[in-house]
Amino acid sequence: MLKRYFLQFLLITSAFSAPQINEKCQESADNLEQACSLADEDKPFVGHSNENSPDFWQLSGQKTLEDNIKKSMNENVAKNLIILVADGMSIPTQMATRMYMGGEEKVLSFEKFPYVGLSKTYCVDSQVADSACSATAFLSGIKTNFGVVSLDASNRRYNCSSKSVKKNHVESIFKYAQDAKKATGFVTNTRVTHATTAAIYANSPSRYFENDSQTPPGCDDIALQLIHGNIGRNLDVVLGGGYREFLPADKYDPHGRVGVRTDNRDLIKEMLLTTRRSDFVYDRNSLKRANVKFIDKLFGVFSKSHMKYHLFNDKTVEPTLIEMTLKALQMVAKNPNGYVLLIENGRIDHGHHKNRAKLALEETVQFHNVVNYVKSQVDERETLIVVTADHSHTMTVSGYPKRRHDILALGGFSPEDEMPYFTLSYANGMGFSQHFNESGRNNPLDMDFNDPLFMHPTTVPLNEATHAGDDVGVYAIGPYSHLFTGVYEQHYIAHAMMYATCLGPEKFTKSPSCDESNVIKISFILLAFNALTFFMF
Repeated sequence: MLKRYFLQFLLITSAFSAPQINEKCQESADNLEQACSLADEDKPFVGHSNENSPDFWQLSGQKTLEDNIKKSMNENVAKNLIILVADGMSIPTQMATRMYMGGEEKVLSFEKFPYVGLSKTYCVDSQVADSACSATAFLSGIKTNFGVVSLDASNRRYNCSSKSVKKNHVESIFKYAQDAKKATGFVTNTRVTHATTAAIYANSPSRYFENDSQTPPGCDDIALQLIHGNIGRNLDVVLGGGYREFLPADKYDPHGRVGVRTDNRDLIKEMLLTTRRSDFVYDRNSLKRANVKFIDKLFGVFSKSHMKYHLFNDKTVEPTLIEMTLKALQMVAKNPNGYVLLIENGRIDHGHHKNRAKLALEETVQFHNVVNYVKSQVDERETLIVVTADHSHTMTVSGYPKRRHDILALGGFSPEDEMPYFTLSYANGMGFSQHFNESGRNNPLDMDFNDPLFMHPTTVPLNEATHAGDDVGVYAIGPYSHLFTGVYEQHYIAHAMMYATCLGPEKFTKSPSCDESNVIKISFILLAFNALTFFMF
């Protein structure tokens, strides 16, 4: 029995390692040995053709060394700042995505950035972060409690009486960008009131206070703060999901779905009535039609709740993350003073929460594409790009699979129960019930791991997988990007961004270039004034 299962495992893994999988190998496990008997006739390509030579590795190492030696520090003022957040993108997620894209030596777009660091993501009261406390940290420069949005750690979660104390509020870098007359906005494929983006504009003792039906007296719900709050109402572009948070329960959105508000307020209508030259978009076509030349505010929600995963997206209804990013960049680039823009792929996190590794990896590929697009559209001499995750996830890469092995497939064999096991697994989550029964593990050979809804195995059964507490990567390019090297607390990211952009409270240290920039601006204004005076008289 042990020999039979081991032979089956070797055959199925060799089949999945091959550049083109033998279609017969998709047949039932009973015929697997015979069906895949030809799978080893052609040895699969493994790595670069020259990897067996020491010269290959020496040249590769020397090239990397030369690139690092040539690095120069850009100490210009960062006129523009783009923050790209891959929600839940752990280091193992990056490794697995490279494999998902085609091989170990693949490089994600942001991994090419010259400066890299690690941030420690814990909250004031929790070893493992959620998106609310982590986003508060890297956007405001202050750590807070688990589940709390842009309030300091003296606030108790869910407590609206402490929220009302103004001195407990913390401000994100977006507030200081608006004070400096810069354009501001964000793009996400989650609800626009979800935790990460809420930290831009809202102050709330709970990330779950997204609409009035969820919010106790004494607190303004997050959707209300997005429309009427000091920061929210001044955002130039907002694109994402979550229509339901803005509409009453008896009113339908353009796609025929009702809202969840109980105060009978239509916040979208209120926004359009109170904001000059604003445009509201609700599907892919209306977004494409939006002419940024004639509007000062672009507000779009394309789904009732979160937007669809990329693999399930109906492009006639929902725009892609890149399409939203394109329009957002067009909006903020109009401002001569510069801009601060945040772009989030929050569906990486959601895939991991459901143990659906394929969905998480596909979303990471889309994030990689967005970063690549953003980098191609901006001037790195004056635009700082910072890529990071808000927290990690418990997915691990285990076993000793061969090079070029399908990362979603079986990667090892257990003599203890005489069955193979998957390369990817999670510490906890819903996948437990699919992989275990009362007597032990279910046979993985009978499972369709290429199904996007397939759940990889977990050790502990939970309704939803938890986050993980390990450090996450930070990748930077542009002005003062060298400040993002090292291992540091997550809230340091905001301090480094404020230093580079000359934004933030007066007590925060700013780049010496800030004074030089102001002198140049004043000189330009004086020259323009003198020229105007000369021609007038």
